[in-house]
Amino acid sequence: MRVVSILLAAGSGSRFGEKKQFFKLKGEPLFQYSLNVINKIDIIKETYLVLPEEDIERVKIFSFKPVKKVVGGKERQDSVYNALKEIKDCDIVVIHDAARPFATEDMFLQSIENVKKGFDGSITAIRAKDTIKRFKDRTIIETLNREELLIVQTPQAFDYKKLIDAHEKAKKEGLTGTDDAFLMEKNGYKITYNEGSPLNIKITTKEDLKLAECIVNIQKPKRKPLFD
Repeated sequence: MRVVSILLAAGSGSRFGEKKQFFKLKGEPLFQYSLNVINKIDIIKETYLVLPEEDIERVKIFSFKPVKKVVGGKERQDSVYNALKEIKDCDIVVIHDAARPFATEDMFLQSIENVKKGFDGSITAIRAKDTIKRFKDRTIIETLNREELLIVQTPQAFDYKKLIDAHEKAKKEGLTGTDDAFLMEKNGYKITYNEGSPLNIKITTKEDLKLAECIVNIQKPKRKPLFD
C-alpha cells in the first residue's frame, strides 16, 4: 500500500499580513515543522508541497524523503486538486495544512490506519467543549448540541481514488468546501475521525504566533545539566 502526503503552503496570507507558511518560528519556516514530522513517518513515501507560483523556485526544502513542488490554485480546494493530479501512484493520501505546525505523528498514523480499516476518509478532530450557537444578523437562532459537534483539524487521510473522484465531481457541479471531507461527504463516502489536540492550532493571525511560541517552548526538550 502506497501512502503519500500533500502539504498545503500556497496561501497568500491576507489575514496574517504576509505569507505565514514562510514565517520563521524559532528559526524554521512554518511549513518545515510539518515536513519534519512527515519525515519521521515511514509509511509516507513522498510529499507534494503546494506553493504559490512565484515562490516555487526560491523555497528551500530540507527532507530526506522525496518532495515534489506543486503550484497552488486560487482557493484551497484548487490547490489540493492540483496536487492530486500530480500523484501517479497512490492508495492513501494524507492532506495537511502548513499553518498547523504542531500536528503529531500519531495524528497522521491514526488517520491513515482508519482508512486502512475500510473508511473512505478520516479527519483529525477534537470534541467541542464550548457552547456553540448559530446566528444570523446578530440574532441568535439556536444553540447546537455540543455533544454532537467536532472541531475539525488536519491532517486528513483519504482513499486516493475516491478523493479525486469527489474533487472532479465538485468541479463539474461548481461545489466548494472548506475541507476535503466536505466533498467526500457530499458524495456519500464514509468518513470517521481520529483524535486531534488543542495544541494543534491553526496559525491565522499574528496573535496566534504568541501561542505558537509558547507551544514550541513547551515541546523543546530540556537539556540535562552537565553536572548533578
